[in-house]
Amino acid sequence: MHSLISKNESGRDFAVGDIHGHIDLLMEELSYVGFDPSRDRVFSVGDLIDRGPKSLDCLKLLDEPWFYAVRGNHEQMMIDWFSCDAFPSWIRNYGTWTQELQRTEIAAWVERLMSLPIAITLKGETSTVGICHAEPCGHDWATMIDDLTCHQQMMWGRKVLRGDVDPRPVIGVDITLHGHTPVPKMRRIGNRYFLDTGAGDGDKLTVMNIATLVQGYRDFAALA
Repeated sequence: MHSLISKNESGRDFAVGDIHGHIDLLMEELSYVGFDPSRDRVFSVGDLIDRGPKSLDCLKLLDEPWFYAVRGNHEQMMIDWFSCDAFPSWIRNYGTWTQELQRTEIAAWVERLMSLPIAITLKGETSTVGICHAEPCGHDWATMIDDLTCHQQMMWGRKVLRGDVDPRPVIGVDITLHGHTPVPKMRRIGNRYFLDTGAGDGDKLTVMNIATLVQGYRDFAALA
């Protein structure tokens, strides 16, 4: 349920908000930042699929050695729909793209999605970054990633953006990265960054250099 990823020894690490089937937007943004797949890496906050036109192409990103992702609630809905007939609304409202797949193909992709972690801890040269789809569960990263009762909130929660959570920083990491709830532009609450800027509705897909976010937060904290 948790993956620890070591620092990038040769290039840059980027975070991307919810892609939702819009792989063309991702490729445009990566081209804009001069992404080099031989050196750089991309970390997705989840929700690769649904809403947009190319969910299957987005799933195929999981085969790329430079691409990492946590499990989003849309991936979880697909898993639950296939595995235990839960979320019948998913196939009606979002999962129609699976109609072009054989059941064995769907099963193979569901297995891949089940292998995605709920959380990633990314180690940098001098930093640590926590990644999960929706929001942190509490204020201690090390505690929440080992707590099975936190997984629901980490994939589905909206408490932080609603203002229902004490905004003091999450300890054990420099910053955390999330998506799930669309915001007009990237938003920071404490040391939590929310990156879903509405690509699922055809709006902007946000791609950010993770080292730049870490340094920006450190600069802010130093002045606070």
